[in-house]
Amino acid sequence: MGFLFCATFRVPIQEFVVEDLSLLKQALPYIKRYRNKIFVIKFGGEVVCDTKRMDNLAADISLLYELNVRMVIIHGGGPQATELAGRLGIETEKVEGRRITDDRMLEVAKMVFAGKISTDILSALRRNDTPGIGLSGVDGNLIDAVRRPPQTYVDEATGESKQVDFQNVGDIRNVNTDVLRVLLENRFVPVVASLGADQNGRVLNINADTIAAEIAGALPAEKLCLFSNVNGILRDVNDPTSRYSYITVDAVEDLIRKKAISGGMIPKVKAAMRAVRKGVKRVHIMSGLEENALLYEVFTVKGLGTMVLDQQEEAEYLEEQG
Repeated sequence: MGFLFCATFRVPIQEFVVEDLSLLKQALPYIKRYRNKIFVIKFGGEVVCDTKRMDNLAADISLLYELNVRMVIIHGGGPQATELAGRLGIETEKVEGRRITDDRMLEVAKMVFAGKISTDILSALRRNDTPGIGLSGVDGNLIDAVRRPPQTYVDEATGESKQVDFQNVGDIRNVNTDVLRVLLENRFVPVVASLGADQNGRVLNINADTIAAEIAGALPAEKLCLFSNVNGILRDVNDPTSRYSYITVDAVEDLIRKKAISGGMIPKVKAAMRAVRKGVKRVHIMSGLEENALLYEVFTVKGLGTMVLDQQEEAEYLEEQG
């Protein structure tokens, strides 16, 4: 029997061959299915701030690129924006996970999102021979937005309601995908920072999950992949092994009504639901902390995250499993 030598130990190569061939056979139908299809991939600053983690994800994206999957990357950068704001003496204020963006915080967001983070992602893609192009929602009239009006929030602990003005935060009115289509047709990977603008050119901070869902629906994309700090939707938030492998949008709505989903996961699952209802076949919520999570989720039946779909697509997925 042959052996694969590695450092000071050796492992039978046959074990690797059997496992690799099994994974390859499982992946082959998906490789055929997704050739020339569009994926929208969204991740936040927690991925970019770790160079090794970002390089691993860039390598996964590079592999998909070589398999002729067309990709659009959407990114946020909350941790980096909070860090820079703190260094500049700017207080960060959030309501239910949503950042209030005053004029000073908007300047931070522009510097961090469209500047540092976009450049760091493009650098990682370049190291992996994948041609990226940095954009924001302001470029090419990609994201047409309006300033969010004041919102009423109810404190669940006290029952008191209050008005919150998010200031320079935007809600999307329309997505113009022309610039993305030009880049995709010429084999570039657009990297979109989570900013938009109104008709007067006023720049607005927009939630990256929301942008990803709207762009995925407008293209339309075959898949939307949303990275999180947990490995999908959990039956028990204290038990990482209680992950839903897949779930329908109707079931997700039921979980939200029962308050089985809460906190920062709510905007993510709502974005997933919106994307599915806009025509995206499958939306995946997965951990950005797991190595190769993207490839496992795309090319294996069970994946490492939670797939959100409608009932029609659920029937097709169950048929795939035999």
